[in-house]
Amino acid sequence: MEILRKNILDTFKSYVDGFCGMGPGVNLKYTHSLRVAALSERIAQSLSMEKEEIDLAWLIGILHDIGRFEQLRRYQTFFDYRSMDHAKYGVHVLFEEDHIKDFIASSEENDVIRAAIGEHNVYEVRGDLSKRELHFARLIRDADKLDIFRVYVMYREKNINVWNVDWSDLERQSISDSVMAQARARRLVKTQSKATFMDFYVGALCFYFDLNFSISRKIAWEEGNYAKLLDFHSQNSETEQKLDEIRELVHTI
Repeated sequence: MEILRKNILDTFKSYVDGFCGMGPGVNLKYTHSLRVAALSERIAQSLSMEKEEIDLAWLIGILHDIGRFEQLRRYQTFFDYRSMDHAKYGVHVLFEEDHIKDFIASSEENDVIRAAIGEHNVYEVRGDLSKRELHFARLIRDADKLDIFRVYVMYREKNINVWNVDWSDLERQSISDSVMAQARARRLVKTQSKATFMDFYVGALCFYFDLNFSISRKIAWEEGNYAKLLDFHSQNSETEQKLDEIRELVHTI
């Protein structure tokens, strides 16, 4: 299987250019895709994977969010629960509309690509994946979260309400009991459990608990974005106590 990176990048850029005029979200997701590809490559290299597998991990990184662009065009949002499942739509674009052939001629890794992209955003990965499919799904899920930490920090520094929920009096908001229970279990937080901005913030912190590889956790600390998220402090004493508890849980992993 031959992966021609320059051709793939040119084809991807051409696809993304078809959504120009849709606002800054297009460039945000384009940049995110390039960074996730680089992170996927780094994780794959650290796991001593073969060159073809490293290239495949990189390709999945490039394509993992291809459904985001049509999502933005149709719904003007990146919130799946308010629009559509962007991962499933990405699989539709690649395999039902057959755009995968625009990026790679061989179909021998289609099952792996389909599984990894389709599962990259789910709460819990399906139990019927092959060992190889599961490996690549775990890899892209880690790479995606690592760059999401960067995106969340960027939004915070620009004072942008990324979750579009009430953040008035943010530093005094509480954390819902159900959200904290999931954090204490060191689990991802289910979207339907989140009510306040602080619930969404804790959900972002809990992404760390779902990282699959030790190299991913190492990268999270090296890049510094996760530490910036973890360093948020609340003026609500109960919330700050809960954040302290989460910080302690993070450092036990």
